[in-house]
Amino acid sequence: MAVTTRPASGAVLKYDDDPIGGIIDANVTLSVETTDITEVGLNDRKYVSGIRAGSASGNVFFDAGDAGIANLRSLAATGAIASFQWTSYTGVGYTVDAIVTSFSESIAVADVVKASFELQFTGPVTIA
Repeated sequence: MAVTTRPASGAVLKYDDDPIGGIIDANVTLSVETTDITEVGLNDRKYVSGIRAGSASGNVFFDAGDAGIANLRSLAATGAIASFQWTSYTGVGYTVDAIVTSFSESIAVADVVKASFELQFTGPVTIA
């Protein structure tokens, strides 16, 4: 049975403006740490926002001929910081520098070969 891949409602992930093919799914997490600044004697906690952080993970249909997938594998091996861009299904664009902290390929018997990846963001996330 042939597998037909389609972009997830128009969402696109790119490395240095080159699309990474075969995206099955991806998760992006943007977070802000908080610092407790509650004063002694107060009954309610107070917080201020602190350091922002972000990460992404996803799964792709593995295609050894896809340059984007080859780049993910290479970046995981070197630990180099690289620029990633993605456009969500709503059309909002994001740009961030990240380290590929994980890239793994499945070993499939009579199934579609897949790969997974994880990115740790470094620096600010630009939202346009």
